[in-house]
Amino acid sequence: MKKYADLHCHPHSRAFHWMRHTKNERKPSRFNPWNIVLSNFKKQQEGKRAFSYSQCDPVKLWNGQTKLVFASLYPFEKGFFQGGELEQSKVIRILDVLSTSGLGFLNPIKWAQAAFAFITGAPTALKIARVFLQSLLMRMPLRRIKYFISGNYDYYEELILERDFLLSNSGEVVRNNVYIPGFRRLIKSARKLRKKYPESLDATGKYVICSEYNEVKSVLDNDEIAMVLTIEGLHALGTDTNLEKVLERVDEIKQWDTPAFFITFAHHFNNFLGGHAHSIPNSLSILSDQTDGMNGGMQPIGEEVVRILLGLNESLEKDESLGRRILIDLKHSSALSRKWYYQNIVAPCIAKGDTIPVILSHMGFSGWGTLEESINYANLENDHELKDGFYPWNINACGEDVVWAAKTGGLIGLNFDQRILGDKKDKIRSIDLLWDNLKAMVEVILDSDELSEEQKSICWSYFTLGTDFEGYIDPTQDYSNSLLFDDFEQDLLDKLRLLQELDGAKYHLNSQVETDEAARMIFFENAHQFLKKHF
Repeated sequence: MKKYADLHCHPHSRAFHWMRHTKNERKPSRFNPWNIVLSNFKKQQEGKRAFSYSQCDPVKLWNGQTKLVFASLYPFEKGFFQGGELEQSKVIRILDVLSTSGLGFLNPIKWAQAAFAFITGAPTALKIARVFLQSLLMRMPLRRIKYFISGNYDYYEELILERDFLLSNSGEVVRNNVYIPGFRRLIKSARKLRKKYPESLDATGKYVICSEYNEVKSVLDNDEIAMVLTIEGLHALGTDTNLEKVLERVDEIKQWDTPAFFITFAHHFNNFLGGHAHSIPNSLSILSDQTDGMNGGMQPIGEEVVRILLGLNESLEKDESLGRRILIDLKHSSALSRKWYYQNIVAPCIAKGDTIPVILSHMGFSGWGTLEESINYANLENDHELKDGFYPWNINACGEDVVWAAKTGGLIGLNFDQRILGDKKDKIRSIDLLWDNLKAMVEVILDSDELSEEQKSICWSYFTLGTDFEGYIDPTQDYSNSLLFDDFEQDLLDKLRLLQELDGAKYHLNSQVETDEAARMIFFENAHQFLKKHF
């Protein structure tokens, strides 16, 4: 049976956020990733924005044969909900009432008042409205938002709790529960829902959070789910409040029994270590302002953190005393920060015989050839422009990024978000969105003067799936969750076979066997072999 891999997803996220700060948190049988939060199946089947349904929870992973999972830990960033400190305590008190009464969702008058306040700009009401609207957009429980904007929310503490949540059932054979939020549990039957939606709501399975490759291999050989931990955003170390403890915490995470394989250095907001790429549409900037630090370069302390994570001394030589190497994922780092990383870390280390693989975990293609072009465009990014059909913001990979990934034997994960792939709601077929981005990046490799013929001959080996499922994305409609990977593989095979017929020699697809192998590489083997080499 086919197996699938996903380089970047959050399989535990929906359950964690819905059950955190509820009585279920005190019940191990409930506070775990196998407690599947009921989805909106109409939106799931239509492939709508994935805030109201699960995309890759353990049941979908198990039933969809996703057996190699890079599970990303992500303490939710405060920047999504912060808009100033005006009468913060009053906002929290109001949210407390709404989150316990359910009125935030059930009473349309409250939403109308919030919208009116948002438009008119009354200071305290404006902040309350911002929270309401984000809750509506993200389907995030108000109790969670109350906590996010409180003075009690600590990124590092939340990181550890999220890790432990994911570890809670590791290695156990479990039949999932179905969690029905709010008043719906009065009118919905979990037993009937299991029968109606068995692929989404019923599984008896096992995942294992692995600590090294031999364990991964054993789990895969047993046809179970092998999970490897990753972290999205170094804000998770508490950089917003405690920069002096960052290096201490880097040392702590290096000593985890189940280590993080890679860390996505930046995310949506300033982590005070290095610049993040513009990622939130300008049309939503009124809700979340990410301009502080956006598109900027690396900071001195960030440069040191990079070096320590990679286990390099000040001479950029491997130093065993610095502990295990945690790789750097450059998704969400600004083009300026990526340029620094290639010039000051990757290239000098190659010269010393230490090739550090470039990871771009959930990317689309920007259409730009060089980082300099991406940097120059960064200040002009707007919601309505494409470049040759591609999404040109510097959150996406340019040709230079792709070449560095190939040059270092790195790995690029294909993002499943429509906007990142360049869809401007023109009803472009899902397969065409993904294929156009993949093919363009392969062509960058084939046309590069910096790569050897040997590196070009394995052009399909640098790519895998990096869906960003459960990352609050607007997915490609035909492949909106991990149950649909088989459909995607069949569609991709059609594209590869047509390419083989038209110009197979150029693309190193000289037979149908090679096209089938290329598909299997993208869907599983590339991620598997990368992990085998570096974990």
